[in-house]
Amino acid sequence: MVSSSAFALPNLEISQVHQLFAIASLDDLFLLAVLLLGGAAYLSNGVLWNKPDPYHYKWFERPQAAAVGLLAANTQTRDIALRLEETGKQAVIFWGSQSGTAEGFAHRLAHDLHRRLQLEALVADVSDYDEDTIAKIPASNPAIFIMATYGEGDPSDNSGHFVQWLKSNPEDVSFGTLKFAAFGCGNSNYKYYNAVVDAVVASLQSLGAALFMPVGKADEARATTEEDFLEWKTALFAQLCAQFGLSEREPEYEPSISVVFDDSIDISGVYVGEPLAPRGKKLSLKTPSTPTVLMPVVASRELTTHGSAQSQGQRRSCLHLELDFADLPEIKYKTGDHLAVQPVNPSREVMLLLNVLALSDQADTPIMIQTMDSTADQTRLPSPTTLRALFQHYLEICGPVSRETVLSLARFAPTDTAKSYLVNIASEKASYAEFIARYHVTLSRLLQHVTAAVDPSVDWKALPLSFVIESLRPMMPRYYSISSSSIISPRRAAITVANNPSILAHDSQTTIPGLASTYLSSFVAPQDVPAHDVQIIAAGDVGDAMEAKDLVAYPPIISSSSNSTSRTALYASIRRSTFKLPASPATPLILVAAGTGIAPFRGFLHERARLASIQLSQGRPIGRILLFFGCRHPDLDLLYKDELVDLQQNSALKEHLEVVFAFSRYDGDKSAVDSDTSFPAREQNPKTKRIYVQDKITQRSADVVKLLLDEDAALYICGSASMAREVGVQVGEALRREKGTDMDDTALRRWREDRKRVKRWQEDVW
Repeated sequence: MVSSSAFALPNLEISQVHQLFAIASLDDLFLLAVLLLGGAAYLSNGVLWNKPDPYHYKWFERPQAAAVGLLAANTQTRDIALRLEETGKQAVIFWGSQSGTAEGFAHRLAHDLHRRLQLEALVADVSDYDEDTIAKIPASNPAIFIMATYGEGDPSDNSGHFVQWLKSNPEDVSFGTLKFAAFGCGNSNYKYYNAVVDAVVASLQSLGAALFMPVGKADEARATTEEDFLEWKTALFAQLCAQFGLSEREPEYEPSISVVFDDSIDISGVYVGEPLAPRGKKLSLKTPSTPTVLMPVVASRELTTHGSAQSQGQRRSCLHLELDFADLPEIKYKTGDHLAVQPVNPSREVMLLLNVLALSDQADTPIMIQTMDSTADQTRLPSPTTLRALFQHYLEICGPVSRETVLSLARFAPTDTAKSYLVNIASEKASYAEFIARYHVTLSRLLQHVTAAVDPSVDWKALPLSFVIESLRPMMPRYYSISSSSIISPRRAAITVANNPSILAHDSQTTIPGLASTYLSSFVAPQDVPAHDVQIIAAGDVGDAMEAKDLVAYPPIISSSSNSTSRTALYASIRRSTFKLPASPATPLILVAAGTGIAPFRGFLHERARLASIQLSQGRPIGRILLFFGCRHPDLDLLYKDELVDLQQNSALKEHLEVVFAFSRYDGDKSAVDSDTSFPAREQNPKTKRIYVQDKITQRSADVVKLLLDEDAALYICGSASMAREVGVQVGEALRREKGTDMDDTALRRWREDRKRVKRWQEDVW
């Protein structure tokens, strides 16, 4: 960086300047002009002469997408009423989706409306149309909104502008002719459960629109999202028949896509794991994510202690990965952003599905996939591709099967006995809940299970491939908080990954590894990964037990441009986040983390340490930091312990950082904390008592309140939604205790909302 002082003129009086130029020669003046022009050119970094690159968007396009015309979508009208008229559709389904669930529901609903009610519906990304044109939709065309809420009441990336526009209460637009229904996807662990669909419904009604049936809401916290949607959809069909003069018919299977094997396609031109084209939209400065690209993994290590984990019967581990952007000029991140990782299905699971469908011989034959509806989004699935690539990279083949899918599958059962078996386990909500509580049933394992339970001679060769693809959700990225600082490490980002297999409700011996965390474990040296057995399903029921090594899909290998060695890499993108440090390093911080919630705070602390060294060298103040960090046991999962000790003892923060630990599984026996003088004894837990971060906040309530009220500290919470909710309760109680009766519920709620509005209370929770 060139200092501005390098070009500063001496502090001269005006008369002196005149004298200076009077005695200057022409050569001197010429040299001065050259220096000034050169300096201006250098500092402008090319802005003065560079024109925007008209082909910059080519960073983000795939040749396959252009070949099949997928990039022409951005030329369609933004008037939704006109679009309905052009396509001849009788209804519209708007979706706002973050993880892909709401979008998937929208497409499934459109297909079911066609099959069961003969109602043709247009599936619409709510960001593709101008909001005021929704008011022009005729009353005879029902509008359906399927809206996701994530985080603390936040809209999805594609619906944020729409929600903001509705909340602005535009007085010049009337929705008096709009008849609509709505369904929300949310999680009741969050305080603002399904806040987005509630806001959309309230705003539309205030603008004159008519809600023609009760709002449906899915609750991921109860693991009932699919059942909630199925129940609401049944009610929707009844209301559409009653209010719009439709009649329901017995549905017959009609594929929504065509799948054609074509070995004449050049294999070099097919999708084999590359990211899909982003719906024909060019990325802009307002785009919340960077393009998805192949990022080299240049460092990895295990953070937890395996011996302690195994001795306590735990199957937990935690990984630290670092990705390099040195050769990726289009990728930039800021401290607090998220890394969106595109996971890969295990090779064994891919082969299991191919084998049960009797398609292993055609696994690598190119296929073309096209939607049957010309108005539908063509970019949800890759084309051309291969079945192996499709099942490994683009579809969620390891997820559980919904009850609705099982009932649909029964129509294709090869025998009456197999059909009866499927109907029996899925006909009732309670019976299917019992079934999936005992078995983690993927589509391939369900097909295997039916064959084993009914007749070993039963096969699924006749099962339409289109049905298989339609029944599987598109693969969606998994988000991880970046645990590095862009100031310290601008071209290398770190993530912290918890690998905690879940356990079946009715079978504690059966554990289910996470897809993305298991995939990311493959980037760590085998000797660094716990070698515990991982049961996918009870042995002898739906498949044999599998080990963790069987679940690994080997990461792609890329050649390094800087040396002759090869490195592994993964597909990922940067997702912008509002979870940012205050602009001033003098602002005090209260950080509350549990488990891998420490990830963004690792970046925060390293960044503050660098800024503190600069501030203190210039005699400027640095804000105090109080970090509450909760984990299970100091010997097991005290993440980044050495770094925290170093920050406390050796960095510029050593007089300004205090770390308060809470151990929920620490029994007080010999441990790292007992012998480590770097951790204050007062922060150790009493023997046999479980202590959580919210308990520590209660113990330190006076300090917390002083920081919040007297020093205007910023509060950050990262971890589970339930933890964040409890922390919020304890902070409120602390304020009441310290301030007496001045803080009633209304005042406390208003204070908290005010703090959030000025970015002094932020949460990054899941």
